[in-house]
Amino acid sequence: MEQALYKVTSAMKKLDVCRATIYRLLNRGQLEAVKIGSTTRITAASIERLITSSGKR
Repeated sequence: MEQALYKVTSAMKKLDVCRATIYRLLNRGQLEAVKIGSTTRITAASIERLITSSGKR
């Protein structure tokens, strides 16, 4: 079963991008996040949408 939320570092690894790019994608609305306390979690659905829309696999 795939996880529903990713830590920023896990999203970085999955997308093979740096931390700044993750936050840039969040600011542009290309990734969706949930705040849990002071931590940011990226939704798996938004990561998959980004991968699918960019043709990267």
